[in-house]
Amino acid sequence: MHSHRLLITLLALLCVTLASVAASELIGGDTSPPEPSPPGAIAPPKSERAAANTASFSLAALDRFSSVTERPLFSPTRRPSARAADGSGAWSSFALAGIIITSQSREVLVVHGKPPSVAHLTEGQAVEGWTLRAIYPDHVVFGDQFNEHELKLIDKTAPSSASAPRPPPRRAAP
Repeated sequence: MHSHRLLITLLALLCVTLASVAASELIGGDTSPPEPSPPGAIAPPKSERAAANTASFSLAALDRFSSVTERPLFSPTRRPSARAADGSGAWSSFALAGIIITSQSREVLVVHGKPPSVAHLTEGQAVEGWTLRAIYPDHVVFGDQFNEHELKLIDKTAPSSASAPRPPPRRAAP
């Protein structure tokens, strides 16, 4: 029983010690000894010493990171895709202009590229490295080797909240 109390006391002492160290770090206490100053000189305040010890951070030039794009981490071959190398295939340039579904066919109109051009596609066809995998009444699914993206059709006939007519203002009762 006596050893149990001793263990609890030691653990409590350890907790108090660690809490005081953490508190001094949070408050910004500088535990390093002050630098020696020449005789007769006045030492700078503690806050100035701390500011002098912190190094400023600046990011290296981007060309120093070219190996990241030359050997992409998540590519199985560690080589950039042809689409990344020639700049084509940017998913953000795609917009779904229309979906045509009949009993005989399923087709879509996709605006893509810069300058924008319209592609008329059916399932299985590709544009800028993205293959049209599925056509649904309100969206389509494009994919490549690694990714799949859903492109939704925007209903341009629905009134937006900004253009909706406002009700007339109410007048106060006399």
